[in-house]
Amino acid sequence: MLAGTPGVGKSTLALALALRMKVPSLYVSADTNAHTMAMRLASMISGKNQSDVEALMNTDAGWTKAVLHKSSHIVWSFESSPTLQDIDEEVQAFEELWGCPPVAIFVDNLMDIATDGGEEFASMRAIMKELKYLARATNAAIIILHHTSEAVMGNPCQPRSALQGKVAQLPALICTLGVVGTSMAVAPVKNRYGRADANANLNCWLSFNPEYMFMDDIPENG
Repeated sequence: MLAGTPGVGKSTLALALALRMKVPSLYVSADTNAHTMAMRLASMISGKNQSDVEALMNTDAGWTKAVLHKSSHIVWSFESSPTLQDIDEEVQAFEELWGCPPVAIFVDNLMDIATDGGEEFASMRAIMKELKYLARATNAAIIILHHTSEAVMGNPCQPRSALQGKVAQLPALICTLGVVGTSMAVAPVKNRYGRADANANLNCWLSFNPEYMFMDDIPENG
């Protein structure tokens, strides 16, 4: 789970992971439409800023197709309010296309998954259980994006207690995100297999420029 306040860069980090992992991936983008994600992806791949990329997308279909072909290992779903059944059907369609389940499934984001009613936070916990079953059935890594409460301060990352809906029980790894200038901090607030700090005092830093969709490791000597 990648968690943070709106606009902190959760989708940028997830997109960078999906692109660089280079494994058959299903990306359920309920929070962002196809045009915006294509623009962000083309910017990330080409190194051009998003304004220039949008202009090229409108005038040069050949350039756009060639750049986006480098992300052909990612299959997209843009249902704005998918149900768990919708996601299951997307996985089945993926298997038909690739001959195997996705290696990674990105869900952007948890709050956009539709439920059959009931209390919102209870529904989130039920969805998390179903996604756990899906992970076991497919052996896929499921990366879920989720919101934190804006009322909880981060320094720069928020603690695990800031997660909305008390959904921290099931994920093996939960990272909260925070941005300082041109850097993004990623704090493991839960890690079943390694170091973590629930208060987000254990930070990893990435270089981050959302205008260019740029994200990379910061060298240790930098």
